[in-house]
Amino acid sequence: LEADPVAQRIIFYAAIGQVNSGVVNTANRLHQLKALQDGEKISEYLSCVRGMDGYGSIVFPHCGSDARRDGHVMPVVSFDSLRLQACKAGDGEPEDQVIEFAWETVTQFEVEETGTVFVFHYRRPGKPDRIVKIFSPFSVFLYECFEKIQEEIGWCKQLDNNPTA
Repeated sequence: LEADPVAQRIIFYAAIGQVNSGVVNTANRLHQLKALQDGEKISEYLSCVRGMDGYGSIVFPHCGSDARRDGHVMPVVSFDSLRLQACKAGDGEPEDQVIEFAWETVTQFEVEETGTVFVFHYRRPGKPDRIVKIFSPFSVFLYECFEKIQEEIGWCKQLDNNPTA
């Protein structure tokens, strides 16, 4: 990455945007990040922010879901998991409830024919799989994110099984 300063700068400003919008949980290190926002400290800033929860996550706009009777969710897709952040239906104001699904529990996913409903199944210990529907105009993009993460998880498993490759 350091060989391409343009790519590094794009990732740097995207990371600043994620920190400023609250996607990245900076814990008690916000002051440290602010000190590193100088354009000369891009590598240090990226090194610091990469280890923080939420970095590299994609946060979708709030939308309806059958995971909640009242209110909406904001789907948050990261390499580690899918999170459904509860929020108010009207303005999308985040609430305290977050449901997290580890990728190994997701057994199926698809977009319904209308293209506005994303459906995934997840495994529950000792119970049948549960189906969750997310009603979003971004269902196809959500599906593509799931596909890409599944592909990358497969690559990681291949590397783990064949470390000399």
